[in-house]
Amino acid sequence: MRDLPIELISAIVQDVSTTVDLLHLRSLNRSFGELVTPRAFSKLHIKNSIQSAQNFTQIIGDASLAIHVREVVYDSRDNERFRLPPNNVGKAVRTDSADAVSELEEVLTNAFCGITALPRIESVVLNFWPSFLCQESGREVCENPFWFINRQLTLLHAIHHGMKSSRMTTLSLNNVILPTTSYDFVSSLTDSPLSHISVSVVSNAEVSTWSASNNINGSLGALLPPSNPTLKSIVLRSPQGAYHSLATRLSSFYYPSLESLVLENIIFDHAPSFDGVEEFVLRHKNTLQRLELQSCACYVPDSAIGVRQWSTIWQRWATELTSLTELVVNNGDCRYVLLDADQGYIPHGEVSTLVYEDDSSSLQVFKDSIAAGQVAVV
Repeated sequence: MRDLPIELISAIVQDVSTTVDLLHLRSLNRSFGELVTPRAFSKLHIKNSIQSAQNFTQIIGDASLAIHVREVVYDSRDNERFRLPPNNVGKAVRTDSADAVSELEEVLTNAFCGITALPRIESVVLNFWPSFLCQESGREVCENPFWFINRQLTLLHAIHHGMKSSRMTTLSLNNVILPTTSYDFVSSLTDSPLSHISVSVVSNAEVSTWSASNNINGSLGALLPPSNPTLKSIVLRSPQGAYHSLATRLSSFYYPSLESLVLENIIFDHAPSFDGVEEFVLRHKNTLQRLELQSCACYVPDSAIGVRQWSTIWQRWATELTSLTELVVNNGDCRYVLLDADQGYIPHGEVSTLVYEDDSSSLQVFKDSIAAGQVAVV
């Protein structure tokens, strides 16, 4: 193995994808070690366990390894569907579980505050699941709502602390519960380094099994950084299903460099509101180049009230979003919904075929107006 040409060793390394195999190759000899180390440590995965967080802290403390870290992913669980435990699971946390949760929060705080020691860090992805692996027993422990929300708060606080002196430019938050008001550590980060932020929210239907309340999540803007010239891309993904009633409250947010906006399962207000999503989009008309809507809907306050058609929005945007070069709209985005006290947003079944035809026609005109500028339309 020592006599292999460096080109062949490099080809072997490039063909290996799993971290475990890369680490095995790294231990073969110095040549493999020098080639493998940058790949093996460019993306670090932190499991939701005490041992994994401690391992991460050790890597941060080794300057020869820390310099290669570009991305950190917390608690990635591929091909799993997020679901909170039922109300009677983990409601009374046993002493050993409570101690484990407390220790887990401590080591995770130390780990994520330490991202400032990663000189080339670019991206952090936080995935929140309502369980963790107990280090002593090795079993999966389901958390009650206090621990689950508190762990989110702990990690978010640590990340925002680290961002004050970090090179991180991308932050993705998955399965979060939005606070009713913005956290102080979020609103105080006036010099955010972020150019991209992505937020996906836990459905209120999931959380209500714990709290017996239909109004859990706060505003979509609760975790957005204060207005700044750095942010260029935003993704907001809101859940479907019962009790889907997120507030927007976006009037205070303006990003003069925003180029891309993705909205998924977002409900548009019945009438234009300075706090609403529609006005938030138009506020960025001078810079916004890419707009994507997936499964969005217009809210109708009452079945007796006439709908504010999507065609009105398309026509307004076609006139004002003159910087737009790409529009992505899925086929289900001309929907109308009512708010049911028990079920959340439900389809408004009294919308006529003529309304949908008018909506479709106006959307096509909007797309054609963009296509006329020889840009991409999906």
